[in-house]
Amino acid sequence: MPRGRLDCAGRGGSGHRFRGWQSDRFIAVCWSWKRRLVGGITAMNFWLKAFSRLALAASAVSISVLANAAQQKKDCFGFDAIDDDPLAARLYEVQPGDKVEFQCPERSVFCKKGAFLLPGDQVVVSRVDGDKACAEYHSPAKRADDDETAGWLPLNRLVQKSLSPHWVGRWGDGDTTITAKPQSDKIRIDAKADLQFGNGREGGQFAALIDGTQPQAQFGYEPGDAGKSEKLLPYKDQSVPGLCRVKMSQLGRYLVVGDNRMCGGINVSFSRIYRRVDEKASSDLEQARTSKQSASGDATNDYGIRPSYLACAGKAGGITVLMRDCVNAEYKYQDERLNSVYRTLLATLGKGAATHLRDEQRAWIGQRDNQCEADKAGGTAELINAVDCAALATAERAWQLESRLSR
Repeated sequence: MPRGRLDCAGRGGSGHRFRGWQSDRFIAVCWSWKRRLVGGITAMNFWLKAFSRLALAASAVSISVLANAAQQKKDCFGFDAIDDDPLAARLYEVQPGDKVEFQCPERSVFCKKGAFLLPGDQVVVSRVDGDKACAEYHSPAKRADDDETAGWLPLNRLVQKSLSPHWVGRWGDGDTTITAKPQSDKIRIDAKADLQFGNGREGGQFAALIDGTQPQAQFGYEPGDAGKSEKLLPYKDQSVPGLCRVKMSQLGRYLVVGDNRMCGGINVSFSRIYRRVDEKASSDLEQARTSKQSASGDATNDYGIRPSYLACAGKAGGITVLMRDCVNAEYKYQDERLNSVYRTLLATLGKGAATHLRDEQRAWIGQRDNQCEADKAGGTAELINAVDCAALATAERAWQLESRLSR
């Protein structure tokens, strides 16, 4: 052992003990280092125990999270933007019989207790578990931000529907809007989002050209930036890092959308189920077609809606100014047609019947105006939809009065 080095017994390199103040000094130094060593070991043991406790706590949390996730899969909160595939969603309709009630998840704060559906109501089913279906329903009678009800429905009360795709229209609400318009032999999809998060706002967008004859679509999108044009790309395109990828299913009155959360700012996603904003107008037109076909077998004259209007709308290709001209011209024609038949019918009636017709007509005008009222926040497109709705309703009313006149 080199000179001056001691073991903790105060022995030098020869094995003999030092004596006097030298031995005491070195023993004191040795005990100082021993205390530090023991203190270090004690501290190490403390931190090892602390980390062990943290590891056990983390394991407990992980087990809890996994158990919670498993429990949530047993529950149904409607379409799940993370776990459910939009292309796997299916349209179902409630079969004839009594009303059917939603079975709410135990911990759901969204499921409306006692909510029920009637025969003919249509829902989107995202998954089936045994004899029950996880379904989501959107009511056309409610605001877009409060129209959703979801939960389990008995599968034996539902029947799957396979409808021809009808993409054209506007879907969503004031924060998120998806518009589909004809463009040559394709359908042009444009989506915009403007969402409030805390004190700031985040936006998002995507676009695509899809085959309107197919009920499903998937695609990639790169927005234009710094003078570059947007790119409409295949879903699996690998040339663009962080590519916005979207899947969509058009199911009757619903549009099911799922994205990879790369189509906008932080926390922006288009993933959910939408219903048509212009659903009432679409329903009126479909009812007109069905009723007219039943009455006369003529599928080309929807309560007197002129073929020129449909042709004009087709040529407009979704261009707002042209669409506005088309719909205004048709509404003017139908309004003049209604006024003409109303005056003619009124002239044929006695005093009591004429008074009744006037009251009936006033009530109908109020009903039409309420039904076709435009949402001012929806912009020009919403105004066009409102006038289209009024034109269809006016054509139907004119047809009704013409039917009375011919009796």
